[in-house]
Formats: sequence, C-alpha cells, structure tokens
Amino acid sequence: MKVGLVFNYVNEERLKGKPVDAIAELDTVETTVAEQKAFESRGHEVVLIEADVNFSENLKKAKPDIVFNVSEGLGGESRESYVPNICETLGVPYTGSGPLALSIALDKAKTKEILSYYGIPTAKWQVFKSKDDRIDPSLRFPLIVKLLHEGSSMGLDESSVVENEKELRKRVDRAISTYKEPALVEEFLDGREFTIAIIGNYLNGKEPMVFPIRETVHEKEKSIVLFDPDLESIPLIAKFNPKEEVDKYLDDKRYTFHSECPAKITKDMEKEIKMIALEVFKAIGVKDWCRMEMRCRDGVPHVLELNPIAGIAPGYWFPNTAEVAGYDYNAFINLILDTALERYGMNKKESKKNSTKLASKISEKKRKF
Repeated sequence: MKVGLVFNYVNEERLKGKPVDAIAELDTVETTVAEQKAFESRGHEVVLIEADVNFSENLKKAKPDIVFNVSEGLGGESRESYVPNICETLGVPYTGSGPLALSIALDKAKTKEILSYYGIPTAKWQVFKSKDDRIDPSLRFPLIVKLLHEGSSMGLDESSVVENEKELRKRVDRAISTYKEPALVEEFLDGREFTIAIIGNYLNGKEPMVFPIRETVHEKEKSIVLFDPDLESIPLIAKFNPKEEVDKYLDDKRYTFHSECPAKITKDMEKEIKMIALEVFKAIGVKDWCRMEMRCRDGVPHVLELNPIAGIAPGYWFPNTAEVAGYDYNAFINLILDTALERYGMNKKESKKNSTKLASKISEKKRKF
C-alpha cells in the first residue's frame, strides 16, 4: 500500500516574530523517519508530503492509497482541518478526525460548550478577547490563563495561574498581545492529572480502545530548600520546553514531574475516567485516535482538553502508553493506520500482499528530506 505521510516540519520561518513555543506542535525530521520506518516494516511504500501551500498539487502527483495525517496546518484557528479538507475534496482516504472535529477540538471554548451540553465535567471558563473584558462573577480564583486555539502547553508557565483580578488582566494581556488570539480563562483544578490515549472507532458494534491510563505526578523538589512557603504555592502545571526536559526550573526553585502508567487508581476511578473519555470521543466526533487530559476536583475527573492529532514521536507519552498495552512503536503506528483502513473498508491483507513486493526496493532507496 502507498501511504502518504503528511506533516509540518519545524522551520525558522514559523518562528519569525513569534515566541519559541510557536513550534511546539511541529514535527522534526527524526519523527518523520521513525514513522516512515514503521510503515516500511509492514511492507508499505511511503511518500513524504509536507502540508504546505503546495500540498494539494503534491498530493495529486503522489497518488497515495491513504494519507497518514499528522499535520498541524499552516495557521489560523482551524488550521488542523487543512489536510482533511483537501483530502476529502480530492477523494483521498486519510487517518484521523475530519475537518469539523479537528476545528472544534482546536477551539477549547467550543469543546467545553459541547462537553457541558452532554453533562461531561469540565472546569468553568470564560473567553477573553481583551484584558478589559468583564469578569464572569461565577468564576473562582485561582484561575489559569490559556491560549484559546493552541495545544502542547503553548503559552503556559508558572505565571499562567493567577490569584486575583490584577494578575488575571496582566496575564490575559500578555497572552493576547504575544500570540495574537483570544485567551481562555478557566478555574484551576489543583488535583490529580491523567492522560488518556484512545485508538479505534464506534464501528460494527465495537467501541474505541482506551489504553492504560497515565498519571502526571508532580513533585516539588525538597533537596533544594528544607522549607519555603513560596515553593509550596507553586502551581503544578506542564509547560512547553523545547529540550523536552522533565526538570522545570522556576527562578532558584525547582519542581519535577514524571508519569506513571498504569496510573495507581482504584478500579472505580479507572472505569469512570474511561467512560468519560469515550463520551468525549463520541461527543466531538473524533475518529481513529486521540489523546486527552483530565484533572480531578473533589475526586471527579474534569476534561481539560483533547488532541486528535497528538504527538507520536518515539518516547512521547502516547506511544509509551501503547507500549504498556503491548504495542511496540512500529505496531502502534500501524495500528492507527489499520484503524483508518477498517473505517474505510479497505482490505488490509490484500494491500499488504501487493506492497510486500516493493518492500526490499523501498528499503534500499536513499530517503530524501
């Protein structure tokens, strides 16, 4: 089978006049190579197609049987729908969610509106288009200020959690002026945090598969100071780090976080988290795969956000979670592909048989990036 691997690379142009975390969701050559090798390990032919302004023409020339879409798009509040829209226009099958679900998921407020409609727990929120917007009196401090249309912890640091109106307006102003988009303000949930990975579809009477739940465990580093009340008040959040380090430095203080999978939770909590995750998957209209985050308040899991095009580079949490479930990296990547093939009713066995003839030839080719 001919797989069109569609991506957006990290490049200097994307950083001009922007903060460093503007590249947080883009791919590296190393990631694309790992994905390509995974497909080739199953005998698939792979053609690389960057989702740039020439994508439509390049897709026509490449003529893949299916597109494996990990593209984040070029810009705008619905940028992730760029590739699916073109694929649907040209009649090319593709992995993952469609334009509507991707656009909704990239708008945190719209996502929360839908979740609230279905009675799915999520923190109270308000969208700010200006620092001078009137504050919803029902919101309770502390609050956290996020970007409305971004993921991968873009725009987040320890100052994102605010304790009063003065701090709130200052942080909102910074978010809007720096990233040129509205800010989402929501109540900060200072509870246990979980990541949930899902692959599958509601198809032929089956439910999507929820992988083992992963917990983000935040630890305040006690080796630096014996006691410091300021350290005790540091909000524990994950923020973008271009070096992918787990150590988070805050001035002369430090806290660390790690993840545990499977999470150390009760069977009842596990059942509740998985049930909520599947409800979100269905409510937003997600297809094939997704990762989402939840935090607890008073023991109740609340949905923070979902990412239908999550990071899947080797070593990232999604593939690591799949490994806990028994899938090595190659099997994990191909599981996503196979899930989409099943949804389209495409014959995997026949495709594999035909593509096996190309396997030895493909492996000898010099890859060009």
